[in-house]
Amino acid sequence: MGPIQSSRVISLSGSMQVLRQGLAILLAIALTGAGTASAFAKESQAPDPSMVAAQVKKFGVGKAVKVKLIGGEKLNGHIRSISADAFTVKLSKEGGERVIPYAQVGQVKDPSPVTWMLIGAAIVIIIIVAAKR
Repeated sequence: MGPIQSSRVISLSGSMQVLRQGLAILLAIALTGAGTASAFAKESQAPDPSMVAAQVKKFGVGKAVKVKLIGGEKLNGHIRSISADAFTVKLSKEGGERVIPYAQVGQVKDPSPVTWMLIGAAIVIIIIVAAKR
C-alpha cells in the first residue's frame, strides 16, 4: 500500500464565504419558519368566536382572507359582508359565496406574501454583497 495522502483543502474567496454564510442563514430562517408553521397547523383549540368576529371586522369588507375552518377545510376569498354571528366570503376558486359562522372558524388571516418577500430581499442583499467583493 502506498503512503497516506493528505486531503486537499480548498480555500474559498471572500465573496464565496459571504455567499455561503448567507445561504446558511437563509436555510436556518426557512427551517425555523417551517417549524413554526407546523406548530400553528397542529393547534387544535378553536379561537373564541368573539375574537374571530373582531378580527374579521378589523379586516373589513373587500379584504382578501384565508379561512381555515375547525374541520380543516380551507377557503380563500374576499369578505363580502359582516354580521353579528357570521361573515360572507366570495370564494376565489369556486366562485359563489359562503356564509361562515364565527364559531366554525379555526383561523382567519391575511394571505399577503410578506414572508416570501423578506426571504427574497435577503437573497438579493446576499447576492449584491457577494458580487461587490
